[in-house]
Amino acid sequence: MISSTACSPNSDPLSHHLRTFTQFDRRKRAPTMTSDHPTTLDTLRAELDRERARAESLETANRVQAASLTSLARLAEELRCQVADLHDDALSSHPMPVQGLRNVTGRMNGLADTLSRAARGYSGARTTDMIYPIVDDDLRAHGWTPRPDRGLDGVLPPIPITELGDRRGYARGWHRGPQWITLWFTGPCALAYADSSDHGRLTDADAVRAVITSRRPLSADALAEWAATRQEAHTAPFDASYVRVFAHLRSSWGGGLVVDDRCDEHGAPAPNGPGQRSVWACPSDPDFRLSVWGIGNEPAHVRYWAGPVVDMAHLVQITGHCR
Repeated sequence: MISSTACSPNSDPLSHHLRTFTQFDRRKRAPTMTSDHPTTLDTLRAELDRERARAESLETANRVQAASLTSLARLAEELRCQVADLHDDALSSHPMPVQGLRNVTGRMNGLADTLSRAARGYSGARTTDMIYPIVDDDLRAHGWTPRPDRGLDGVLPPIPITELGDRRGYARGWHRGPQWITLWFTGPCALAYADSSDHGRLTDADAVRAVITSRRPLSADALAEWAATRQEAHTAPFDASYVRVFAHLRSSWGGGLVVDDRCDEHGAPAPNGPGQRSVWACPSDPDFRLSVWGIGNEPAHVRYWAGPVVDMAHLVQITGHCR
C-alpha cells in the first residue's frame, strides 16, 4: 500500500527520492568531516613549521648581510679618514716628503682594493652559507698568519665551475707552518667555500673549525670523527631548563629582556599555553637577539641569528661575547 503522504498532490515520487538521497548524503558526509579535522590541523601545523623555518633562514641571511654592511662601512670610513688626512697635508705649508706620500697612497690603494673586493664577495650571501661567528678570533688564537690578499683572486676551490657561479665570495688565505687554508667570505662570519692544504674542500663550518683550532694537522679520519661529534652535539637536547637559561640571561643581559610571556608546545605565543618564552637583546647591540622557550623542567630551546644554541657552554660564550 502506498501512503497518502507519498502520493500527495504536493509531492511526486521523484522529489521524495531526491529528499531522501540528500538527507542520506548529509548523514554520510558528517562523519567524514569530523575524521578529517585532525588531518587538517596536522597540515596547518606542518605549513606553520615550514613558514617558521623559512623566516629563520631569511633572518640568517639578513644578519649576515647586516654584518657585511657594517664591515664595509668601517672600511669606507677608514678610507675616508685617510683621504681627508691626505687632503689636509696637501694644503699645508709643510707637505710630507715623496717617500711618505708613496707610503700613504699605497695604503689607501690597498684599502680601496680590499673594500672593492669585499663588497663584491659580500653581495653573494646565501642562507646555505657556512656560518662561523668567531672565525677571525679562532684564526688569531691558533697561530694562523694571514697570507697576502693579492693573488688569491685567481685561486678557485676544488669544486665544479658550475657550482662556483661568479667566484662567489671574498677570498682570504692563512698559513701555519706548512699548513694553509683559504676561505671565501660572503660576510664577516659567513663562508661560501673553504679549501685546506690537508683536506681540500671543507663542506661545513664544523670541519672548518676543526682544521683551524686543531693543534696539529688532522688525518681525514680524525676530521670526520670530530665533525660527526659536533653534529651529534647539535642534535642533542639542550642541557638546561628554561628557568636556568632565564636566570643566566637575567644576570648577563638583565636590561635586554624584550618579551616575557606564555607559549604553546611549539614555542608560539599562546596566553594560556603550557610553556614560557622570552626574547633578549644584547645591551651593546639591540639588533642581536636570543629567543628562548621551554616547558617546565624539559630542555629549553634557545636560538639566535646563526641557528640553535647547543648547550649552556655555548650560551655563556655568546652572552660573554656580546655585552
